[in-house]
Amino acid sequence: MPELIRAIVGYITRHNTNPFIWIKTVRDILQKVIRANGQLNSKQNSTLHWLYIIP
Repeated sequence: MPELIRAIVGYITRHNTNPFIWIKTVRDILQKVIRANGQLNSKQNSTLHWLYIIP
């Protein structure tokens, strides 16, 4: 197994010249997702409200 891991890491090192680097923490990302989800839910609920008022 260690040999396979070395082979994979070596392949990635040679072929990925511009690796993605995370600049935000997991906590920051999840907080943003939670805020966005809350906003989307409130907008969706207000839109659905009008569906029931207008025949």
